[in-house]
Amino acid sequence: EEEEEKGVVTEGGEKEGAVVQAPPPPRPPFVVCIDEIIKKRALSHAIFTRALRVMSGPIHEPYLRGNLVDIGRENYDSKYERKLVTPEGFPNSYVKGASALYLRVGVHIEAADGGQSTSASQSAAAVKGIHLHVVAEPVIPEGGSAFGGPVTLRVIENEGQCREFIKNIPEDGSRVEWGPVFLHARPVSTAKQQQAASGISDAPTATAAGGAAVGVTSGVVAGGNGASRTAFTGDHLHRGGFQALELIRITNITPLLWVRVDPHGLYNGRINIFQQDACLAEQLFHDGDAAGQVEAMRALAERPLKIQGIPKITNVHDVPISELPVRVLGDCLRGSVALHCDLPHNPAVRAQAALAIAQWQNNKAPESIFIVGSGAWLGLDLLMQYFRERFYCNGIVLPINFRRLLLHKHIAGGAGGGDTISDGGYQYLDALTEKDERRNAIEFADEVEVEEDEEYRVRSACITAIASIRAQDGMTPKTVVSFLEDVLLCGDKAAVGSLLLPTEEEQLKKKKEQALDDEVPHSRRIIGPNDDDVSNLPYVSLSLVADALLALCYVHVRPHSDFDSTAGRPVTPKAEHPILPLMDLCLGWLEWDSERTKTNQTNLTGIGDACHTSIAPCAITALCHMALLKQITTPAMVAEKGSSPTNVRDDESLLGTKRKYENTKFDKTTTAQFYIDIYDDILVRSDATRAAAAQSVVCICCAADRNESLKKEPLGLLVSLEFMLDRILEPMTSPSLRLTLALLMMDACTGKICSLQRVASFCGQKRLHGSGTRSMNGPLGSSCGGDNGSALLMTISDFTYPSANAVNDGARRGLRLLKDTCKEGTYSNQTVVRVAKLATSLFRTINGEQVSTSQTPLTSKTCPAETVGVCAHDNNLRCALVALWQWIWPRQCWQFLRAQSWHAMEGKPEYYSMGLNHVMKTTAEEKEAALLEDEGLKQLAKVVEAEIDRQKWRGEMAGQAYKYSKQSNLTEVGQPLPVVEKDTAWKLGGWVASTAQQRRNQGADGGSAVTKIRLMVKSSTVGENS
Repeated sequence: EEEEEKGVVTEGGEKEGAVVQAPPPPRPPFVVCIDEIIKKRALSHAIFTRALRVMSGPIHEPYLRGNLVDIGRENYDSKYERKLVTPEGFPNSYVKGASALYLRVGVHIEAADGGQSTSASQSAAAVKGIHLHVVAEPVIPEGGSAFGGPVTLRVIENEGQCREFIKNIPEDGSRVEWGPVFLHARPVSTAKQQQAASGISDAPTATAAGGAAVGVTSGVVAGGNGASRTAFTGDHLHRGGFQALELIRITNITPLLWVRVDPHGLYNGRINIFQQDACLAEQLFHDGDAAGQVEAMRALAERPLKIQGIPKITNVHDVPISELPVRVLGDCLRGSVALHCDLPHNPAVRAQAALAIAQWQNNKAPESIFIVGSGAWLGLDLLMQYFRERFYCNGIVLPINFRRLLLHKHIAGGAGGGDTISDGGYQYLDALTEKDERRNAIEFADEVEVEEDEEYRVRSACITAIASIRAQDGMTPKTVVSFLEDVLLCGDKAAVGSLLLPTEEEQLKKKKEQALDDEVPHSRRIIGPNDDDVSNLPYVSLSLVADALLALCYVHVRPHSDFDSTAGRPVTPKAEHPILPLMDLCLGWLEWDSERTKTNQTNLTGIGDACHTSIAPCAITALCHMALLKQITTPAMVAEKGSSPTNVRDDESLLGTKRKYENTKFDKTTTAQFYIDIYDDILVRSDATRAAAAQSVVCICCAADRNESLKKEPLGLLVSLEFMLDRILEPMTSPSLRLTLALLMMDACTGKICSLQRVASFCGQKRLHGSGTRSMNGPLGSSCGGDNGSALLMTISDFTYPSANAVNDGARRGLRLLKDTCKEGTYSNQTVVRVAKLATSLFRTINGEQVSTSQTPLTSKTCPAETVGVCAHDNNLRCALVALWQWIWPRQCWQFLRAQSWHAMEGKPEYYSMGLNHVMKTTAEEKEAALLEDEGLKQLAKVVEAEIDRQKWRGEMAGQAYKYSKQSNLTEVGQPLPVVEKDTAWKLGGWVASTAQQRRNQGADGGSAVTKIRLMVKSSTVGENS
């Protein structure tokens, strides 16, 4: 085609004779990019950048600017004779960056004349001088990269005004001011309305939303009960009829509704905007973007902050200002109408509201669970009230419906004539209570549709939120424990529900048969999108029970005991441990689900979305946690003479031997053998159940070594790693279970095996996104960056998570045993050989060899010579095991080298009794082959080391740039700021609080200088540069 086109163009040398062909049709951008890659036969850096620009389109061209040079340590700036520290920009910083974007944004509104509008009747022209100041400060953590470029600033004003501006984030990490932005709208409220609403004046006032006037006298709402001391009823409804959004609007005396930075999510970073609580409430109920709604909820969960300005009033219509944020979240949870769509928020958003309420409660929790009073447990009360409204009836927890029948009646008429579909033609069948009404509605319905009722998502999130609430001392309130008992006790193990009565089923069946006989058009079908009768299918709420069981892992209770000063030890409490009722319910659900799955002949392989069972994994995980909690927090029944008192029984065995003190059915749950029997049961076909049992075995074994004072070798971690490696090597283990066991081995060595509940969290409602978020950020999700209500649930200590703390203490001791250098003779020779045997099996497995297990040793009959190992064709498993090896033995396995030095004893009885015949040998031929392999891969190793060093330099570049350009005054706008250390608060999600504290210590936030500047502004005249 190209030759033909060239011939036509050059033929005759004149344009008159040329045949003009039609231009080729435009091709999609991804086709252009793929063709370019095919022509070049590679994906170079330039092609990658061009592909990004073509795919993004011209509208995003400014965001894709940046140099294409990989800057390394050897690059120098010839102008200043120093290392080149200029940020690489996009795409290098975003694709290869060592961190994401962290940005703090402060919003401040002030009038140009130094005053505020005080009259509601002022026109927009009178307040035209009000302007908005926005200060942005990039936060670069240690080891992070500097991000910069254009960003969208969206400003929403009162009376529906929306404006967007393109601002710039400096690439050097300096503070920048975006503004001023003039606000032309009318203020939402005035100071006079605030005073009237707070009860300071007796004049009647109207709400900020323009509602009816309400007389306020001495802080008592007119129309309510004058003798009442609270503004809310028992259902947490305001006696004056106000919604929380109406109340919080009165605190806003500015025209600004809310501000968003990067609303399209192009930077995909963490952006914290410090604006008043009323702005966040407006964003929650007005912004149609679900991401914006979730951002507002996470910010409201941290309000009011300690550094927030003190308002001139303390309450609005008898509601303390400090309670307004959680009241707004409570209205969202209960389904108050969102003003952007005249409908309640999406159930997924309302589920986040439940978690945000729990975060708020943990941030403002009382010091102890015994503290009661008005507002002490307000967040817990709001969650409990929602659950009682929706799922309680006469003290019984009702089963949840997953589907709703929607009856549709065509309404004749309309602009085009004929049948039209209107909102008045739809009606939910469950909204009708009388039998005659339901029968008539079905009879006259033209269509009966089935839609999903997503309220179960909110119900599950509410249970998790309630279980996660703690006091400041880390204890769970008794109300929460009783609530969880009711939920699990009322959960019918049959759990089969029906949406219809038997007569209604028959009525719908006849109506469907009649519709098919009459050949009703497809546009007026009777049942479902595929004409299948799915309206009355039974359902089993397994996922909801599983989430309730998993929530038990967040419960922390202890028996009340006194200390005997004479005996010098705690007095054994006479009452049962408060966790026993929950353990009994959990054990019952485990036995029920185990029997149910054993009768199912399906091979349930797979972890996560592929698993078919969810109750057993969650029950096993919760039972292990509660068993350890009971064991750790129960004082010893009898203290040995001459020994120091201890709060736990000493574990004398780990695997294979049952303890003598198994007097009750709960004692067996503290032994590893109980969970090993579950894993090895041939009738258990679920990989998720096996993985949860393996996780529990690791927890029990590691917790056995928690006591540092015991003079015994910490073999718990070693035993658990041997157990899981043997199960990985079993030929009948599925690939997904092998990979999960490898990840559990890594969790055990990194202190995560007991705190994140990896297996159970991924088997709850089988949503990988939500489950992954729970594993990374805790049960309450991520925070806005300030006060983190999830930090209490992510901190592993004796007063927050005793069971996880015990497991991590034992795992820490076991890891020291594995990393021991064998120089001081701390451990016995048998232990050294045992570690060497584990290293041998792990190394050969990674190398793709067939390795024998302790149960089935390899022979020439059981394993042919050509058989390969489990890692030969499974790269994911190989990478996971390599990461485990590098974590335990980053340089050398000293026990392996020590055992190899004993090979000179080969042939003696001691050689075989110690098990040295199972330790890998290195012959001279193998050493020579290894040297040749290292020589051949030397060039590749250099490239890898250079890229690793370049990545490290990317993380050090921002700190080096600050050293070159730092000044004495860090408060100036445009001055690069120092990098932020990732302290404990940062690691727990409180990056904003950590940054603020470090900036204050360094004098980079202004400190007292800011106060002096504000005082000068107040006394200055119009026109002065303040």
